[in-house]
Amino acid sequence: MFKTILFDLDGTLLPMDLNHFLTNYFGGISRYFAGLYDPKTLQQCIWASTEAMIRDNRPDKTNQDVFMEDFFARLEGSPDQLMPLFDRFYDQEFGSLACCTEPTPLSRQICLELHEKGYQLVLATNPIFPDTAILHRMRWAGIHDIPWALVTTYENCHYCKPNPNYFKEILETIGAKPEETLMVGNDTKEDLIAGKLGIKTYLVTDNLIDHGQEERDADFEGRLEDFMAYARSLPRAKQKD
Repeated sequence: MFKTILFDLDGTLLPMDLNHFLTNYFGGISRYFAGLYDPKTLQQCIWASTEAMIRDNRPDKTNQDVFMEDFFARLEGSPDQLMPLFDRFYDQEFGSLACCTEPTPLSRQICLELHEKGYQLVLATNPIFPDTAILHRMRWAGIHDIPWALVTTYENCHYCKPNPNYFKEILETIGAKPEETLMVGNDTKEDLIAGKLGIKTYLVTDNLIDHGQEERDADFEGRLEDFMAYARSLPRAKQKD
């Protein structure tokens, strides 16, 4: 019997072509650093620092801490000089990237259905972006005002997908048991790794990211509309013990 449901965002509740989104993301952010760094150098450094976040396994360092330490070791320039440029980009231009997504009313309907039934909901998006960028994407998906128990961001997380510690930290933060939790996502590596902890998994195939494993280890599989039907079939959640 489930009590908690975790949702991935990009490609799951927010349909998108990830490559198209990233191309426009890097094009936009490069304009804010024009005159300081060439676009290729900036992109390489952002990717490298993002990879550093994903690899890091220190419980005393948030993802933000890891990114900042790595990024500013790669480029000349102080945080006081460069962070306002990042902030300005997220405040002024990131919202225009909504054109790279294809929001569906199903996402909001699913979340409202499950909330009404008493399930604890977590937006388990890979926490490699700041909270401002995640809030933008939640608005695009129409789920920004859902009463989430937790939204994972790079400010409040110490691990990234596909590190199992990412899911362990979520469970500890919200007081959930793995056997009472379902992870819903579209990535066969980043999302299905939750199964290693005993969390049941539902693979959404509309914008599938398949890393080529010989077998998909999902407990359930289907399109987002299939998950809507699945959510409607679920009983009301029992209150926590």
